[in-house]
Amino acid sequence: MSVHTLGEHRGIDYLVMERVYGVSLTQHASTRWSSEQAFSPAEVVQILLPAAEGLSVVHRAGLVHRDIKPDNIMLTPVHRVVLMDFGLVLPEFDVNGQQRVAGSPPYMAPEALLNTAEPGSGHLVDIFGLGVLAYELLTGTRPYGGITIREVIAAHERGQPKTLAEVRRDCPLELCQLVHEMLSPNPQLRVQSAEAAAWQMRALLENRPQTDATAEHQAKPLSVLIVDDDVDLAKILTFYVRQIIGRVDIRVAHDGEDALREVQKEEPDVMLLDLHMPRMNGVEVCMQLKGEGLAQSCSIISVSAGAQEHDVQLLHQLGIHHFLEKGSNLRERLRTVFGEVCGDRVLAAD
Repeated sequence: MSVHTLGEHRGIDYLVMERVYGVSLTQHASTRWSSEQAFSPAEVVQILLPAAEGLSVVHRAGLVHRDIKPDNIMLTPVHRVVLMDFGLVLPEFDVNGQQRVAGSPPYMAPEALLNTAEPGSGHLVDIFGLGVLAYELLTGTRPYGGITIREVIAAHERGQPKTLAEVRRDCPLELCQLVHEMLSPNPQLRVQSAEAAAWQMRALLENRPQTDATAEHQAKPLSVLIVDDDVDLAKILTFYVRQIIGRVDIRVAHDGEDALREVQKEEPDVMLLDLHMPRMNGVEVCMQLKGEGLAQSCSIISVSAGAQEHDVQLLHQLGIHHFLEKGSNLRERLRTVFGEVCGDRVLAAD
């Protein structure tokens, strides 16, 4: 949801936000179920994917939504999915320091219900909520019964719910596995980022399941565009990416204008972008991509000597997904980011 401006009037802070016309996912699901029309797996993924992409932006900003549920997702007449209601949002570092439990119990992770989330794991609370939402849309019921915190905790203590494979025989095994991982009681066993979940959902829509090694081998190579005016560093990055990704198609651009031309030819899956280039820098490249509506599903990774704070804030809005400083251990840090972005396409470390 867009924020047009913010300011202060007579001592009162205000925001001017986009007005969104549509219905909540709760209303939409109720209408479907009352007419006995189940959501197909493809329909569910088409709703979850933009929700996951929205969450990934929230998480990259260092925030946690904490209230993922159908009431907080709106569907517009043009099939846009809007994540709303940031009333419970908190900085990631502050999630485990709260005195009161907050959220909607049926969609809360066990560590949120018990207020035991570990520092740095707050985003995994949102991943669990997304898993509950997926299970509910696919089955018509939530994985854990109850309304109050005590009732939902008791439901968790009774054990895991039926698997999607048992309840929805038409559900692709890859989607069943993804939802199962998102619903893990152990945060460390969940999908570790909203961006990784979104990647797997895109693969499902493209009929390229990432969790099936045979299908992965047959899928087209991952497309990576490296944008860096330093020819030697571009060669090093190319070498590292080939070591990290099994099947990869790498293109190299040495300035921002070349990068835009390459994107116009074919949008990459991943872009490694240097911010500090002559003529057109990385920030300007991102602004141009945003303005022309290009590379909307591309994961952009900044690989630069550093970025100013105001640049970082702007780049978060423009689609930069990760920031890596050039320097020591770049290959391993790059491997970690590719693991979050590309999941099973990353080869095992040497």
